[in-house]
Amino acid sequence: MKRIEVDEYIENLVSLYIVLDRAWRNPFTVKSDFARDGALHVAIAASEGFITTKVDTDSWGRKWCITEIGMEVKGDIDDVLKEILQPTHPSD
Repeated sequence: MKRIEVDEYIENLVSLYIVLDRAWRNPFTVKSDFARDGALHVAIAASEGFITTKVDTDSWGRKWCITEIGMEVKGDIDDVLKEILQPTHPSD
């Protein structure tokens, strides 16, 4: 991978993580500034089933909430980012 591709990959992982974390900690409305500013990553998360507005079998709300699979993906992304962003220590 080229440096630009790696940077875009990390940027997308971080952006998706932020959407999932926000949906978990403080669900955001579908018309919020957060949803609008992060529209691409909100759309990806929703399309992949990581977040939903579904409240129960036959009803939907106005807030994006994280799903069970979204929590798993959030944990996986967290692990990847910790590995990638680990501080390097020079060898003695």
